Amino acid sequence: MPHEVDRILTAVADAAGEVFTRLPWAERPEEARTVAGRLAADAQVPGFTLVAALRGDRIHGFAYGVRCSRLALLASRLPHGDFTLKELAVLPTARGCGLGMRLHDAVLASAPATPWWLATHPRAAAALGLYRHRGWRVAAIRKHQDRTRLIMVHEAG
Repeated sequence: MPHEVDRILTAVADAAGEVFTRLPWAERPEEARTVAGRLAADAQVPGFTLVAALRGDRIHGFAYGVRCSRLALLASRLPHGDFTLKELAVLPTARGCGLGMRLHDAVLASAPATPWWLATHPRAAAALGLYRHRGWRVAAIRKHQDRTRLIMVHEAG
């Protein structure tokens, strides 16, 4: 899998740069593009799953996750071999047609039947709507420096 991931890292960085520089995230372009580096590192982790919507060499959306209990610990929960949905991004031009939902569902279809975790921006209205519709609930609010993130859990797994 790492070789396959290497082939799309530039496209992932481009997509992340386009998505995460907009509100509510408003990250600097170089910061937003670091998603590709985290994805490359996480591709080495057992249980790594990546789904990408491609048209030619351009990514219109992607989602990935790994076996990880860090968010469970941040939410003061005991870890149980949890799965974390690390990133889900859809280009603005590809929104409104259910792509985010399909990416979400495809990644989690291969996730273990343990608690699932994610962190998102509290003002990411479309993402929050998707997550709540799919059974996620807020488990904790995490403030770090100038950022606030909702830590969400999906118990059913």
